[in-house]
Amino acid sequence: MANAKRLASGNYRCLVYSHTDENGKRHYESFTATTKAQAEMMASKFASNRDRFRVQDLTVKEAVQQYIDANEAVLSPATVAGYISDFKRMAPIYNLRIRKINSNDVQVFISKLSESYSPKTVKNTYGTLHKALKFFDPDIRFVVKLPKQTKKVAYAPDENDIRRLFENAPRKLQISILLAASHSFRRGEIAALKFSDIEGNRLHVHADFVQDKHNRWIYKDYPKTDQSDRYAILSDEVLSFIGNGESDDFIVGWKPGTIDKRFYDLKKELGIEIRFHELRHYFASLCLILGVPDIYTGSLGGWRPDGSVMKNTYQNKFANIEEGYAKKINDHVLSVCNMKCNTAK
Repeated sequence: MANAKRLASGNYRCLVYSHTDENGKRHYESFTATTKAQAEMMASKFASNRDRFRVQDLTVKEAVQQYIDANEAVLSPATVAGYISDFKRMAPIYNLRIRKINSNDVQVFISKLSESYSPKTVKNTYGTLHKALKFFDPDIRFVVKLPKQTKKVAYAPDENDIRRLFENAPRKLQISILLAASHSFRRGEIAALKFSDIEGNRLHVHADFVQDKHNRWIYKDYPKTDQSDRYAILSDEVLSFIGNGESDDFIVGWKPGTIDKRFYDLKKELGIEIRFHELRHYFASLCLILGVPDIYTGSLGGWRPDGSVMKNTYQNKFANIEEGYAKKINDHVLSVCNMKCNTAK
């Protein structure tokens, strides 16, 4: 164990070997205290936890990059791409060291980030930062306030929207709209469908197209979630409309980005302000209106068994039906009022 030496100031200092850098230079940690025993105790604590202290000396940039590299093989390409996007937004705090970063540093970073990005993006970025730092220092903890997400009143596209979109779409986009609206398929799932996935009158959803960290679309032979692996029961009319092809041919033959672009161009042309993904909202909301039990809606749409995401996010209101209910209530109240007024007279 290193011995503390008395300084001219009267304090005691103890030096402990830390590490050797890539240039062969040895580095030491210095511990100064008013007594010899205290300086040596601090040095001893460091020596016994040298590996941990060395890890905590990583910068945010080093820690997050190493976290992504360590987990890349077990994460989906889309998740890795998301982490890399989050990582790039951390540039203002790249040089902060784990052992020194505190809640104030992180809060200032979050507040600045909130000026340019949505609450959801800020939340995702903070989530990646926190996971990466806890990976190296399990005891790390921040007390921060994230920007509040504004709750949007979501409306599902109505029947008229679906009809106009389908009637004016090219054939490949018609198939995409049909599968999304009637079976809740995602863009990536539609792009990954092959003719070999058709089994009698059932269409097996088991693959996906996702973007990797280089923004390239890649085919993966497993779905987004375990619940996403499902079968869609197709009518004879839909099977006939899809047609036949070689078993390894893709049914639509477009990447998700192309589906999105063609749909965007069409909805702009028609003046319908919805995204392709909102066809899944239409499916979930239609199931609710038709009285389909949640357990079947979740299974058909590929949502979690507890139904929380389906209910809170995808089951939205049809604007025209809401207006109909509002009118019905209003008319009823008016009739009650008129009856009371007539009675009073």
